[in-house]
Amino acid sequence: MQNSSGSGATVRSSPSLPPYPQASRHNLPSHASASSTLLRNEVSPNDYPDDVEPDVLNEVIMAVDMKDNGTVGCAYYVALDEALFLQQDIPLAGIELVEMLILHVEPTTVLVSIRGPDDLVAFLELGAQDFKGNRNEEGRSPDPLSYFTSLNWFPGSIRGAHILRTLSSVEFNYESAKSHLMNLDIDSLSPQTMHFNTVAGDEVEGAADVNGPRQGKLMRLATWIDLDSRISEQIGCAGAVLSDIQRRKAAEYLPHDPDARFAFRVRSIEMFTLQNTMYVNADALASLQILGTENHPNYVNQGDKSKSGAKESLSLYGLFHVLTHTAHGKTKLRQIFLRPTTDLDLIYERQRTIAVLLHLDNSADVGHIGKLLRKIKNVKPYLLQLRKGVSLSSGRVAIERSTWASLQAFCAYAIELREVIQKIQGSGDLSITARIINGIRQRDLIPVGELIAGTVDFQQSKEARRTCVMQGVSAELDELKRNYDGLEYLLNEIAAHLITEIPEWAQQYVKNCIFYPQIGFLTVVSLDPKTGRGNYEGEGLVGDSWERMFVTDGDIYYKTRRMRELDGQYGDLYCMIVDKEIDIIHELGVRILEYEEALNEASDLCGELDSLLALALGAEQYNLTAPQMTSTNIIQIEGGRNLLQELVVPSFIANGTLILGGSGCGSEDETIVSDVMGDLPSVVIVTGPNHSGKSVYLKQVALIVYLAHIGSFVPAEKACLGLTDRILTRIATRESVLRNESAFAIDLKQAAFSVNFATRRSLVLVDEFGKGTNAIDGAGLVTALLDHFLSLGDDAPKVLAATHFHEIFENNFLPASPRLAFAHMDVRVDLDTDNVDDQVTYLFQLRPGRSTSSFGSRCAAMNGVDSAVVDRAEALLLLLAHGEDLRAACARLSEPETARLEEAEDNARSFLEMDLSGPSRDRGGRSLREQLRNVLSGSSAVSASQ
Repeated sequence: MQNSSGSGATVRSSPSLPPYPQASRHNLPSHASASSTLLRNEVSPNDYPDDVEPDVLNEVIMAVDMKDNGTVGCAYYVALDEALFLQQDIPLAGIELVEMLILHVEPTTVLVSIRGPDDLVAFLELGAQDFKGNRNEEGRSPDPLSYFTSLNWFPGSIRGAHILRTLSSVEFNYESAKSHLMNLDIDSLSPQTMHFNTVAGDEVEGAADVNGPRQGKLMRLATWIDLDSRISEQIGCAGAVLSDIQRRKAAEYLPHDPDARFAFRVRSIEMFTLQNTMYVNADALASLQILGTENHPNYVNQGDKSKSGAKESLSLYGLFHVLTHTAHGKTKLRQIFLRPTTDLDLIYERQRTIAVLLHLDNSADVGHIGKLLRKIKNVKPYLLQLRKGVSLSSGRVAIERSTWASLQAFCAYAIELREVIQKIQGSGDLSITARIINGIRQRDLIPVGELIAGTVDFQQSKEARRTCVMQGVSAELDELKRNYDGLEYLLNEIAAHLITEIPEWAQQYVKNCIFYPQIGFLTVVSLDPKTGRGNYEGEGLVGDSWERMFVTDGDIYYKTRRMRELDGQYGDLYCMIVDKEIDIIHELGVRILEYEEALNEASDLCGELDSLLALALGAEQYNLTAPQMTSTNIIQIEGGRNLLQELVVPSFIANGTLILGGSGCGSEDETIVSDVMGDLPSVVIVTGPNHSGKSVYLKQVALIVYLAHIGSFVPAEKACLGLTDRILTRIATRESVLRNESAFAIDLKQAAFSVNFATRRSLVLVDEFGKGTNAIDGAGLVTALLDHFLSLGDDAPKVLAATHFHEIFENNFLPASPRLAFAHMDVRVDLDTDNVDDQVTYLFQLRPGRSTSSFGSRCAAMNGVDSAVVDRAEALLLLLAHGEDLRAACARLSEPETARLEEAEDNARSFLEMDLSGPSRDRGGRSLREQLRNVLSGSSAVSASQ
């Protein structure tokens, strides 16, 4: 603002409050809360407040150890939840369990003992980053979320997504681990969880007084952890994790850094188990395309797929995850897909929830819920920021996305969501409804929203680019702001008075008086470019020394006697305002953290509701129906479809399935079911031509079973599915230059795994096993594998197999059995048509009985193989079918070959009949050259003359 005085001098007041970063951070006390989620919460980069690094919050450090007898112990730390999870040791488990643990935990860092088994270390190295931090690019599979959620040859993850650290065996030592656990400061105990508030190894003032002597700590820990077992692997793994996070903290933070208090804290210890979970290994997830990532189509967004440079590819999870509305909803949905359950009550509950959400009368309310969920963010990163004392970083985050705005919006939308969910018809009996009503507590969320709304001035914060406090919160702050706002008028008055005191010749050089935070009040004088000094420096003023402070933009700023008096009278108003606001915001953070547990619980419930809503929206979009789940060991499907294949073809032909697993030892009523339903097959062998849909059918059945066990509806007209404990596959062969194994060896390992681990409630898929070796050995291996499963009797698993080895059936290698059934994919063949593409028509329908031919030659012709090659192949196939000797058949000459041989024989006879003893010319006067030419041309003149 500019005013013109009578002397012509320009007087300018201080500008509005400048942006000022809150450099000093107040550390806020935390309140313990438990999190029982197995997977870490993934947060979208846009959901991170302020200067939080997403990778830090998503850090998951896992330690795993295995003894020579296969006993596996595991512990892992989730940075976002600040929780340490321990798994009870599982004996005789082996590598397969380690693979499943990594699949479910999705660690960013894996710790292993240097004395660990070589096969364990080799297995973990396959998915680790190299020493430069790069991914192991060993040759990408078509299905990259590939071996576990960190490997590239397993669907949905990336090779090199975790860092492998090999530690000294001392780190896994029992005594060392117990010491690390003892160094944790126990804050409180609950029936389910132990809570802590410091990092392992930190010295806590007064800890001994609070927690009692060492023996007391041991007694408390022993109530939750088996400390008496010195051979427990979980204790050693927990010690390794605590030791690693202590080193990480020491390396990344200075000793007196206030943020170090909140880095890698352990606030709770929880036990976890994999009970009531269907076992699905890496091969099954890769083969069935349940999860998968691919490079982002936008080149700018491409990068390390373990972070954000990837998108979900065509996968079962990918069909549903796009239907979620929140980041924590995607996390919960991913957890559901990674942990199919065998708990019938949980499956029924999810099915009931989906059915209620799909009811036509609830469509409007469901749409409203979706809109609300889009506005709800995961509050855990924001609460973490509050514990660090950070609410808004200067210039990096808009006030609309700051911690305070996000928490206020969360409270408002969560309360509204609670009200809307109660309006849904039929929701009263749902577990999620009851938990939302009880877990999203208005008495906790309303005070949080009111505290923020009554404290933070969002409009002023947006202008000042820092967190500002509302008027009326503090009388002292209001007085400071009034004085600051009145500086403009005050500076105008002071500048006008100064003009009257200085000589008339100097009045034109004094521009104005101004106020700068941390510097104070200053007088501005124009600069003399010749001398580099001010055009006026207080000449003629008695007892007034003008101190030069700085020069900028052709002006010099002086500290005069009057300016010093104003500094003493008013002080640094701006810094006083900011300091006071920091104190108020700190107090606000402390009060809000009293509701931390309620906020976390409400956030988790919103994420769970979002995941269930995604399953409901998927059921509606993809025309899914509710399956009937039963304890009977059966798979009965009518009109089943393959969701993934259905999306990439113009039309899809549905097929049914009926297969009954073993009834066991009579402990259940399975035998009664078998008597009522008759002898249903436990092994179904599917034959048919190439490209007829055998593999699609096998995957279709497995995907339907998988969806049913996550509580989702399934792509079928009707389905009755028994509980399945494992899905084992021999479908895809993922070769690698880093694996010293042939494709056939990989196939054998997959088949052997199915033989060793299949139970009567398992579903086993075998697709063209034995094709990697010669036909005789391959047919023998397939026969032996299927015969083994048939021989199990009441313990036989449910087996679906596809093969092209027709000699197995033609030679009766497999004995007839009521538990064995044959089916084939139907085709129509018309070899008389001239168009090769029309000779074989695929109907993609499953029919009883077996196919007599794979029509491989027709497929070759359709794909452009030369007709002569195809005809020869068909002739040989016909001989094989008749059991003739191929050596004799191949030695038999064809008609053109016979004609050429006869012609050669005639030429030889003509040559032998030539008279070569006479002169150079014979009696006919022809030269020898001409006679030879006639012989080779087939017209022998010698024979004619004779």
